[in-house]
Amino acid sequence: MAVTSETAFRKIVYIEEFDKHDTGGNLLCRNIDCKNHPQSPYRKYCSRKCNKDFRRWYYHNFYWDRVRSDIFKRDNYTCQICKRNYPYRYRKRYARSKRLECDHIVPRSLYEENGYKFDTLENKIRATLEFFHNHNNLRTLCHDCHRGVTSKYLSIKKQVSRENVGVLLL
Repeated sequence: MAVTSETAFRKIVYIEEFDKHDTGGNLLCRNIDCKNHPQSPYRKYCSRKCNKDFRRWYYHNFYWDRVRSDIFKRDNYTCQICKRNYPYRYRKRYARSKRLECDHIVPRSLYEENGYKFDTLENKIRATLEFFHNHNNLRTLCHDCHRGVTSKYLSIKKQVSRENVGVLLL
């Protein structure tokens, strides 16, 4: 199958949220710590090294499949509650398992209560790196244990909201 320019074009994805500009409005290299202007043949980067560095950083911090796979590997494909080890396989460079799930120890729904916002690029990056995809806030659980933890959390949350409504009615 021949690769047409239309097919090749669809494979190029630019995440405009990561575009940076200098005070004059000129585009800067997308790499986080770089302050240079993009150079040909790169549209968003000043060099091949910056392009690779940004892609590696983005891949390991923003692709949920990659983050989840890293957590499974770190936890040795073992549920952190019942300690059972589960079979896994790699597919497209990510660890997959029908019985394992990646659990947020502090639930995602509590990001605002923990001081995170999702309004600007800086806040999105901070919330994602420090809260949503933070390896210290993630663990491997089997489906049954994950369901039990979630059920317990939701029942506590429901009870707390009932108590708050009771206080408001008084």
